[in-house]
Amino acid sequence: MSGHKLVIKDALRQLFGRIVSALFGFVITKIIASYLGPLRYGDYGTIFRFFAWWTALVDFGIYVIAVKQLGQIKNTTYGEGENIPKPDADSELAMTYGKFVGMRAFLIFIIYSLAIVVAYLIPAYTSNPFIVRGLPLAMCYSASNMFAGIQQLPLQIFRKMKRLTWSLIIARFSQLFVLIPVVFLFFKNMNFEESGNPDSMTILAFALVIFSVVASSIGQNVEIHLRTKDLLPLKIRFDFSFIKNLLSKNRKYGFSYFFSSFHTLLVLMFLGRFYPTASGFKYAGIWALALSLIEILLIVPSSLGNSLLHKIPHYSAENKKKSLGNLMLLVVWIGVVIAMNFWIFADDIIVFVSSQKFLGTWENFTSWGSNQILPFLGIVLVLSFIKQVYNYLFVALEKQNLLFEINLVGVLIGAGVGVRLIPTYGLMGGVITQILIELIFTLGAIGLGIRKQLTPQLPKKVGIQLLGILVFFALIGVGIHYYFYARGVSMVRFFLVAGIFNLLLVAASLKAMKKVAKGLTND
Repeated sequence: MSGHKLVIKDALRQLFGRIVSALFGFVITKIIASYLGPLRYGDYGTIFRFFAWWTALVDFGIYVIAVKQLGQIKNTTYGEGENIPKPDADSELAMTYGKFVGMRAFLIFIIYSLAIVVAYLIPAYTSNPFIVRGLPLAMCYSASNMFAGIQQLPLQIFRKMKRLTWSLIIARFSQLFVLIPVVFLFFKNMNFEESGNPDSMTILAFALVIFSVVASSIGQNVEIHLRTKDLLPLKIRFDFSFIKNLLSKNRKYGFSYFFSSFHTLLVLMFLGRFYPTASGFKYAGIWALALSLIEILLIVPSSLGNSLLHKIPHYSAENKKKSLGNLMLLVVWIGVVIAMNFWIFADDIIVFVSSQKFLGTWENFTSWGSNQILPFLGIVLVLSFIKQVYNYLFVALEKQNLLFEINLVGVLIGAGVGVRLIPTYGLMGGVITQILIELIFTLGAIGLGIRKQLTPQLPKKVGIQLLGILVFFALIGVGIHYYFYARGVSMVRFFLVAGIFNLLLVAASLKAMKKVAKGLTND
């Protein structure tokens, strides 16, 4: 099978698994958001976003480095085929894999221990009975999820990502196994809108919703272990010289990766700080719902990028730029299509994944809901896709440490702007801050790429064709939006119109996208 077909096949396996997981995720989001309402969903989102900040520190960009390094060892020792004899436990590949897992376990213990201590020093958290009881459970989920993530490395390097689909499905079923009895049987009709002193049953119901997420990570860990042990034996190795050298060599990239995580965390942290749910503000919940849809979709470039990264290490610098240029075109097209749907069908999408409680109006900033936030986050999604491709390009060319200063500046400026705008303008201030941070990250990476001659080489002719198609359908989308906007939300109409619109868009782009797919590899 040709190189680009292997990459696309592997990426599609990942995307299929992620899409299936995302569909379950939308169902779960619908259940949880409708059950908790905007106020408590704000607490739910705040808890998990707090640990997401620490999760980025645990990851430290090491997964991408591991994919590249293990892919090189595998290709050099066993070739680039999918089916090879199972390596011995003492092989270089298995030992290096064990060291990466040991490193992840070590960082999980150190960083999450610090995280839980810091959490209980924050008055806004300790004064909220829902947050204070949900924090330990969220920590368990984050730690378990990070361990599951590093265990999937064999699936990545041996191109067995279709096995991950089952792991993701098992994870979602594990969560539903806990969630459905809680919501629909044992704790029905709970009132989560009270911001005063909730009763013990209400707090217990909230904690069990958090525990359902923990159950998903436990199920995923077990399933991934069973599906990877026949590919590559795992013996966890705590090699502290390996840990020290890797952290030292990639410290700037690691902190750059850490700072880049703020693009989805900073605004929600400020909303929770200046508009606490304990005081009855719903801004955090409204933002968290729209943000959750973005985070589900951020796996698109990572699925494609991870598949490509361990395929191209032996390429020349120019061929790497060509491959990443085609990847850029592919993910930007996907991102723009998603963003267009967010602008055209925002009201219907929010009702589909939650309830009418999360809808707002455009009358003034204080009346905004998740449907007003979602279109702007669509812009953020496209910018983030571009930024992620530059991240993969810099890693492929051994220049990953160059992003440190850009991401640091982006966080500092974003924090300064957010502190001034969010207390005054609420959700609108959050939108401005969010887009500003993403613009700094993305334009900074582009500028750095131009200055260092590390720019992806885009296929211009195909790019112009796709741009014309997207502009044409965007104009159609404007007409669809304003024609149906005054007619209210209708799920039947939404699925019918959105389905036809997107099918026509894909059909019009298909010929050009095939050329882009072929350009992903240069064998």
